[in-house]
Amino acid sequence: MKPTDHIILKRIRSGDRPAFMLFYERYWDSLYRFVFMRTRDKEMSEELLQNLWIKILEDTASIHTDESESAKGYLLRYLHYRIIDHYNSSKKIPSTISIDEFDPSGEMDISDTEYFEILEENEVSALLSMIDEVVSQLPSTEQSVYDMRIRRNMSVEETAEALGISNKTVSNKLSKALGEIRDQLNPEYQSSKKLVSILMLMEILTKY
Repeated sequence: MKPTDHIILKRIRSGDRPAFMLFYERYWDSLYRFVFMRTRDKEMSEELLQNLWIKILEDTASIHTDESESAKGYLLRYLHYRIIDHYNSSKKIPSTISIDEFDPSGEMDISDTEYFEILEENEVSALLSMIDEVVSQLPSTEQSVYDMRIRRNMSVEETAEALGISNKTVSNKLSKALGEIRDQLNPEYQSSKKLVSILMLMEILTKY
């Protein structure tokens, strides 16, 4: 039986990396579709989704679930209002599609194998093990930066202070580590669009 969103969010709050990736896998493609249908803007859609993932990482407790322990409704409402905020700030004409004009249960269940490859929970664990193996072979400073920024979710400033290096060096070291991960993973994962998206999400953390 698959864990509910409520259970996954509790795990994320405790620092469980596989739980975050499982939640990401569960919702990324459908949420992207939801935003893109209403904006027809790829960059804006990606930016809104990135901001949502950062919110989930930094403020997990604010993500609410319903009586069935699903966060789907909350995520859709959150994105709906962020779309409105964007249009209000940019003074652009918003999409005519309302949040009430679609069936959440139907839309969220649509699979999109062309856009993303689906990784099962055991595959996420295997992927994390591969990444950890690659990281263990990196130079010590890059290992430390990766550990603090990705595993422990420390800020650039906190990492720089702990290691006695500059903020820019922290960002550069993390970028090198992520590049090495891409290069060294098994070919089946190198071609995965989902993996690329996960690593891109990790890279967002270099800015915080």
